[in-house]
Amino acid sequence: MTTLPERDPKLEAKFPKLKSGGYSIKSPAEAGYNCMAFAVGNPTRYWQWMEGRTKGYYWPPGVEGDDTVEAWAKVFQIHGYNKCENGEYERNTDKVAIYEDDDHTPTHVAKLDAEAGKWLSKLGRKGYDIQHDSYTLLEGDEEDEFGRVATFMKRQRRSNEQTKP
Repeated sequence: MTTLPERDPKLEAKFPKLKSGGYSIKSPAEAGYNCMAFAVGNPTRYWQWMEGRTKGYYWPPGVEGDDTVEAWAKVFQIHGYNKCENGEYERNTDKVAIYEDDDHTPTHVAKLDAEAGKWLSKLGRKGYDIQHDSYTLLEGDEEDEFGRVATFMKRQRRSNEQTKP
């Protein structure tokens, strides 16, 4: 069994708000999937729109468009999500936050852990899966930060996934 580090100074240098905001590393750094795959619940592929068919990348059939927040939102719509106002915890509700940079290009997706009330992220293709106290801890305009949340989306948890009161 792999022992996970409690903290990672390199990660905290890339995302300085994590240091004071609170996070925990939930998996070893792994390649093969990204934040979109992680948030959708399919960490077996690298989900990314690419022009034409590109080996190693997956984009769901029927989601036309390009690398835009709107196209990323359509991916979540086909998985039962609809846009919502905020990233606040709601009982029995799954939420995602889609981040964008200053050019309105999507940069990251985080998902709200409906049981713990904290956010989960896969940090890059070869990065950790982490739990972080707030979606805002990954926001910022520094080189490795993800910009800001462009939109939130939510869906009702299925009956077999309902959390306890």
